[in-house]
Amino acid sequence: MKKNNGFTLIEVMVAASILLTFISLLIPAVSLLKTEKQILSDRRMVTFELHDQLQPFIWQTTRLKRDKYSIKVNTLPVEITISTEKEYLKGCAYWKNAKQRQEKICLYGLLQ
Repeated sequence: MKKNNGFTLIEVMVAASILLTFISLLIPAVSLLKTEKQILSDRRMVTFELHDQLQPFIWQTTRLKRDKYSIKVNTLPVEITISTEKEYLKGCAYWKNAKQRQEKICLYGLLQ
């Protein structure tokens, strides 16, 4: 009877190829998740900032026709436009996300 104390070369090569295949599939997925996390984080921060920018216009008594300016949110250049539409105040933010695609978020407020 033969004594087997280890793995054969073919078993090691199959295990290594499975491991390398798994790693080669995992690296792009992790990179994509990191990019999407950054996009969602930027979107959340821009929405919070747009909300804060709209508050003074909602609570003031004088009405504006249109306002447009640029700000930075976490080093991200964002263009904000604020306008009135009937009894609503409309604020929109425009920026380029981590994938260099144009994004837009609009918030509406009821004027007092």
